[in-house]
Amino acid sequence: MSLNTNVFYGSRAQRRRDYIVPELHDDSDPNEEVDSGDDYEPQANDASSSEDEHENVSKRSGQVNVKRRNVRKQAVKDDEVEVDETTVNNTNATWSKLDITNTPLPDYKHEVPTHIKEPFQYFCQLFTAEMLESLVFNTNLYATQKDVNTNFNTNSEELMQFVGILIFMSMDTLPSLEDYWSHNHCHPDITTVMTSKRFRSLRTAIHINDNTKATADRFHKVRPLFEGLRKACLTVPGTPKQSVDEVMVGYKGTRAGNLRQYIRTKPDKWGFKLFCRASDDGFIHDIMMYQGQTTFDYHSVSLTEEEKKMPISSKVVICLAKTMDHTKTSAIYADNFFTSLPLVKYLHATFNCRYTGTARDSRIGKPPLMSVNDMEKTKVKRSAMDYCSLDSVLAVRWKDSKVVTLLTNDIGINPVTKIKRYSKELKQKVEVDCPAVIKNYNAHIGGIDKNDMLVHLYKSPLIAKRWYMRLFGYVIDLCCVNGWLLYRRECGVLKEKYMNLKEFRFSISNSARKSTNGIPRSLRSPSCSTSRSSSRSSSVDDIPNRHRKRSNDTIFDETQKHWPVSAKRLSCKHCITKNKRTYSSFACSFCKVNLCLNSMRNCFLEFHRQQHA
Repeated sequence: MSLNTNVFYGSRAQRRRDYIVPELHDDSDPNEEVDSGDDYEPQANDASSSEDEHENVSKRSGQVNVKRRNVRKQAVKDDEVEVDETTVNNTNATWSKLDITNTPLPDYKHEVPTHIKEPFQYFCQLFTAEMLESLVFNTNLYATQKDVNTNFNTNSEELMQFVGILIFMSMDTLPSLEDYWSHNHCHPDITTVMTSKRFRSLRTAIHINDNTKATADRFHKVRPLFEGLRKACLTVPGTPKQSVDEVMVGYKGTRAGNLRQYIRTKPDKWGFKLFCRASDDGFIHDIMMYQGQTTFDYHSVSLTEEEKKMPISSKVVICLAKTMDHTKTSAIYADNFFTSLPLVKYLHATFNCRYTGTARDSRIGKPPLMSVNDMEKTKVKRSAMDYCSLDSVLAVRWKDSKVVTLLTNDIGINPVTKIKRYSKELKQKVEVDCPAVIKNYNAHIGGIDKNDMLVHLYKSPLIAKRWYMRLFGYVIDLCCVNGWLLYRRECGVLKEKYMNLKEFRFSISNSARKSTNGIPRSLRSPSCSTSRSSSRSSSVDDIPNRHRKRSNDTIFDETQKHWPVSAKRLSCKHCITKNKRTYSSFACSFCKVNLCLNSMRNCFLEFHRQQHA
């Protein structure tokens, strides 16, 4: 890949450079977790809110100029709990001018595979058979709920072809979907698989969860799909050094309400916020969908009473750390949104897990370090640093183009190495001193940024009014990227040449569009391999062909559940056999015929008794 994360995002120093320093320390609340602006959503209606104002302090001409700006109301309020004053700002704590040393973490060794699988098999390892079956069942269920007399039906084979077409479209983009079937831009790879009308019908009817079982979970419509993806990704072993960060799934519509977030430093500034944990090669292992105060109520990982009292940023890291395989031989890297002194201590005491992250000045516990204002002065040379430690936790402040502060219990200052930085005075690159913890942090913090860059290279064109379709497209793209990263790992172990991401996605698309059974036989669940004995079944593979005409005589299947459901008002099928003309708004959910069901006539019961007889 010629595109790297620095080009895609900009350097991390440019992205994370909002250090909030109070002008008057006595007037500021040291426990308050000041938001640097990453999580607010500007709205025209909420332009003035004194609670959301904060000070940007920048040094110009040797003076500190305080500028105020209005930060408008967040889309979803973070349920931040102030960090306990006795733990963060404990002035009685004894900081010492000592470095820390730890045993280096073991190198990652991927399990040696017997052979390199096909790209489609890596994709199906993450986009599992259970996910596909659930998707097909809920799509057919939604079509029936919308119109009980519909002839719409799909199966796993057709839906996998639909996914393959989406992957193909992400790499061969055209102005509109209709252009793929037009005479001017004819694509036989698509037109020979599915008609334009059928593709639009599938895109309209596709559903991930049952609407009738909706809960207070605001991500109810996509929860089963993401839980299936998490379950599949957690089976892949992670590297010892992993990063935690936010991912934005782009969405600018208004139908999702205030689930839509705004982060100005992301490529997609508007969209849905996901907290992710990834290996340093970019493979995402765990995902948490952010929805405000109820985020942790519907996440599959539970928290203790002590953990529930922590700030939301700490709870996110704890939830993602609980799903790690070997916390004793692992280290987490995160930015200043997550890092605090109580979090570093808690992870070490509870999980024996190491942590390294940039930190805000109000969350490090008042160590005796040179202040940010003093270090920013021109008389302080570049690469100047100050450090101290408390209970095996090291606080480091280092001056690069900006002043950065880190907390770590993993690697110390030594050995100090030389790195090259551009000097404006000399108009050339010069060598400056860099602590070992800074170099280690820069090497392992970019896992999620790398994955996000790869996802943005080829995005599935699922632009629709329904907000959750963007998340469905992100799941498809993430399965492709994670599958490619896993494929590249195994090629590296066997020392074989690997194909690039574009070729990998083309191979997945070709296999999916030519799929005859939806998924490879070796990856199917037991329910997929059952014979299609019954004429109607609630399982995915027992769905009849959509082109088959319905017989005039309804075949009764006593193995199925026949429920009366509301439907369009039509004539009763049972009354017609008695030469009567009556109309009913109830129908059988399985037989799909209207039947009387009221205090005067119960054709629903009589009809099924005759069919059963």
